[in-house]
Amino acid sequence: MEIVSLSRDHWEKWNQFCIQSDDAWFWHTTWWLEYTLEHKPELLGSSKSFFITDGSRILAICPLIVEAHENQGVGHKEFSYSGSYGIAPATSNELSGKGRRKILRLLFDHIDSLAMNNHVERMSLRCSPLSPSCSIASAPQSNWLMRYNLMDVSLNTQVIDLDDDLANIWRSMRRDTRKQIDNASQDLTVQIFNNENITLNIFEKYRELHCLAAGRVTRPASTFEIMYSWIQMGFAILAGAILEGQYVGFFFVTTYKSGAYNGSSCRDSNYRKFPIGHFLRWEIAQWLKAQDFKYYEIGLQQYNWLLHDFPSQREINISEAKRGLGGLTVPLFQAEKYYSKDYFRQILQNRVDRYASKL
Repeated sequence: MEIVSLSRDHWEKWNQFCIQSDDAWFWHTTWWLEYTLEHKPELLGSSKSFFITDGSRILAICPLIVEAHENQGVGHKEFSYSGSYGIAPATSNELSGKGRRKILRLLFDHIDSLAMNNHVERMSLRCSPLSPSCSIASAPQSNWLMRYNLMDVSLNTQVIDLDDDLANIWRSMRRDTRKQIDNASQDLTVQIFNNENITLNIFEKYRELHCLAAGRVTRPASTFEIMYSWIQMGFAILAGAILEGQYVGFFFVTTYKSGAYNGSSCRDSNYRKFPIGHFLRWEIAQWLKAQDFKYYEIGLQQYNWLLHDFPSQREINISEAKRGLGGLTVPLFQAEKYYSKDYFRQILQNRVDRYASKL
């Protein structure tokens, strides 16, 4: 077995492995890695990604970024993606159960070595429910990351099963959500752009509205250029809501294998009375089903505060609104590992104090 650091020379075979591995989704690819490294330059992200090979084939990949965090005015290094959870490793479909466990043990041992050599104090990982190896429609699986000395900090996410009939998907929505979509459909129309009809001019309208809605430039221009390239490659779509010939909202949706993820969105604040979000999600779901996608992940489900998650009331309200679209609430397996006793105590104490402040 050989452990090889990821370089640009390996990108093509890495991405080919992602296509073939049932553990992998778009978050495992170098395209997402590249975007993440550009997303928050203040974190000084550096890739430590690697793969394990037997000399003739890749057996496992580990996307990994070390970033500079700050806690209480003190700098700390962590394995994370844009300050949040990185993606869990992916293994080859050719491995047996025993072989997979052996490779993953070697992989996590190497992560520990990288953590020591780079003075990393915490690692945060997440599993994508859109990976083919995650059986969304059947009973929930366990958080396998816990077998490798990581602590469970899981949440839930909402997924629409597009294998179901459209009529059933529609009926599964809350009545008020269906009414809002019906009302919006009287005024709004939708245009969906993929690699066959996207233009730079249309994408610029999305970027400009994104900036207008946020009230500022939220991230480097290079990240938008990368996202535009995803649409061109067939790994994303852009859906625009149109009112009287003007774009009033956009959703950017990542599409890969049989799954789709509802990512970046923006809307014109002058049209708040229109349920643009519900309208676009429903239109996107219909388009995705027509293109034979199986699952459409629409986002986190946060009900209240947890010791490892402190959503705002706005985030809780957004979660409730997303549940109104029906679908399945499924586990979003997450885990973290600490390499510093002091940092662990500090983080845990901060969480306890924050949670207690609400009691």
